[in-house]
Amino acid sequence: MITKSKIIVVALLFVVTVFFIQSVVEERAERRRMIADRITMRYGALMAGIAVDSPYGVTSLEFTMAVTAEIASRLGLRPAFFHSSWDNIFAEFETGIYDIIIYVPPAAPYNALSVMIPLRDSLITITASNERLAEAVSRVLSDMFDDGTMQRISKK
Repeated sequence: MITKSKIIVVALLFVVTVFFIQSVVEERAERRRMIADRITMRYGALMAGIAVDSPYGVTSLEFTMAVTAEIASRLGLRPAFFHSSWDNIFAEFETGIYDIIIYVPPAAPYNALSVMIPLRDSLITITASNERLAEAVSRVLSDMFDDGTMQRISKK
């Protein structure tokens, strides 16, 4: 015989099951979003393309690599540097070879995911491959300025 208490138990089990299935589906969707829009972890490295021959100015390669290494370290990654020419770096970036590119910019940054760093008499721009990485780089750079790391690196 079906009693009121049995109906309540079945209804509660149904509700719990629905919530469990929904949470699993949401977790899988979030995991897919993170894979699609992630801070790249290829081989545990932050892939950085560096334009070594920008027509808009030359910056210290040592400084650029030190900043990139510090960003990677603070993101829990190893830096992987790839030197490229000004003529090729943006096309290579668009193909996904790099997670970030670093260059002395023309008058305007490459896109909305660019962070400009003032350095002595020029600017360095770091452009990220996705929004999450751009936000992470911005936070790290802000921390580097706040704790004096940027000043120490720029004096080397």
